[in-house]
Amino acid sequence: MQQADIHFSTHGRAGLIELDRPKALNAISYEMAMAISTQIEHWSADAEITHILIAGSTPRAFCAGGDVRDLYQHITRGEFDRTRVYFRAEYNADLDVFNCPKPVVALADGIVMGGGAGLMQCSHYRIASSTTRFAMPESAIGLFPDAGASIFLGRCPRPMALFIGFAGQIISAADCMMLGLADAVVPAEQIADMRTDLLACDVTAIDDVIARYRTDPGAAPLQAHRTVIDHVFSGDDLAAMRDRAGELAQLRGDEFAAMLSAALSTRCPMTMHVFLRLIDGGVDIPDMAAALAMDYRLAIRMSERADFSDGVRAVLVDKTNDATWSPARLEDVTPAMLDAVFDHAGLPVLR
Repeated sequence: MQQADIHFSTHGRAGLIELDRPKALNAISYEMAMAISTQIEHWSADAEITHILIAGSTPRAFCAGGDVRDLYQHITRGEFDRTRVYFRAEYNADLDVFNCPKPVVALADGIVMGGGAGLMQCSHYRIASSTTRFAMPESAIGLFPDAGASIFLGRCPRPMALFIGFAGQIISAADCMMLGLADAVVPAEQIADMRTDLLACDVTAIDDVIARYRTDPGAAPLQAHRTVIDHVFSGDDLAAMRDRAGELAQLRGDEFAAMLSAALSTRCPMTMHVFLRLIDGGVDIPDMAAALAMDYRLAIRMSERADFSDGVRAVLVDKTNDATWSPARLEDVTPAMLDAVFDHAGLPVLR
């Protein structure tokens, strides 16, 4: 299934999925997600294909996430059924990559955000480059860190997981290695050569090829802020986390703490409460399949709230960053409100 913004090709016994939507930073459309699932199914059954690569068409971005601009258009027209169809396609594509019986290698060069992070994390080999910029920015648009984030961020130290999920800040390849979000880091200028060698190699030589190109990314920049992150993101009171960050910023003039304070004060309160419950085990999520199934139903609930449409408008459409959240503050989100988001009675299942 070939289309303009995603390409599939075979190279000897390797299959290549190339995301080619550079103007949208390779954001995944419904059609692209469906095509990934179809091709993974085909190659899984093809004895001639032994391994699969997923890559972006340009060094700037692996994938910036799902096509939320398109979702916004559907929501503003009240076409919520279309958003359900989209999320099902996106999460099923992630699950098909995760369940593929053949090794899938993600060459996550450049921008890796949201749904792009999910696609990377569901792959069997997660290769970052020296220019990888990884983030889960959903708290800025009123969604939630999805695409299996409760599993792959859930494996990180809790304060780090909350920092990534709440603040939505970009982290580096070295940070990804420190947190177990990448299996290797390769110099960006060597990604193209590594891709060529991976496409040409025998499946048994994948590890050797990766070892040949991998490099030491150096110290993780987040380490310099570890004490602040651990202090701010302790306990389970989100408003107290915000206040601790504000106090550190005021008393010490700490710019990093000031950034955390601003993020916890201005990003979507419901998003942060939802993610806290996911990370703290308030729901049963034993594996990636369960995580994506949960994400599908949560995405339906969250995308139908006014927070999501206004968040996308403010960040991606008007670019005014003036979303109006409801509730407006972290302390205004009640357990009953949160329970309603996690009440999935009557909602469809992922598969």
